Amino acid sequence: MSKYQKLFDKLFNQYGKQDWWPADNYDEIIIGAILTQNTAWTNVEKAIRNLKTANKCDLKSLSNTTENTIAGLIKPSGYFNVKAKRLKTTAKSLVNYNYQEYDIDENRNYLLNIKGIGPETADSILLYAMELPVFVVDSYTIRLLKRIGIQLKDYKYHTIQSDIMKKLSRDVNLFNEYHALIVNHCKFVCKAKPDCINCFLNEYCDQIEI
Repeated sequence: MSKYQKLFDKLFNQYGKQDWWPADNYDEIIIGAILTQNTAWTNVEKAIRNLKTANKCDLKSLSNTTENTIAGLIKPSGYFNVKAKRLKTTAKSLVNYNYQEYDIDENRNYLLNIKGIGPETADSILLYAMELPVFVVDSYTIRLLKRIGIQLKDYKYHTIQSDIMKKLSRDVNLFNEYHALIVNHCKFVCKAKPDCINCFLNEYCDQIEI
């Protein structure tokens, strides 16, 4: 059993099923993936509620809506002018795009060529919206792996993702749950200032409470 599978088992036994991504459909997942850039999910939820109230929470509607209107609706998410431009660009790029015609790498490259979509956002869309087996790496992942002493040549996005995907089964449900469990653990326990005393992983961890 790989070190990553052991870590997943411990997280899952502690927290259980997470039921991510919190959205009603494909379009809403993509919208949420853009809105969650550089902000907390609670702010994203407020922005999505505004979009739903205005009947704008789908790619077709956003592609036909002005950036100013979108910006006004998504203010709670922060950086609303930048995100409005990204949402409109993404909506236009994906509204008629059939990802099922392409393989994972082709879909990923297509997403990365959309202005405003980086590796984490692209992989979130691949995993949660398109349901393709791609592991999402974020700042929480990097924090946790460093603290529990998993040694890599570096902690860059691709290095971490590649190492994890080589040592786990390429399973959508596994990658979905794993990313969600890491986020949950790092939001409430393995925080920037870690709560090591209450952490069930502290016997494996080099981090000391500060």
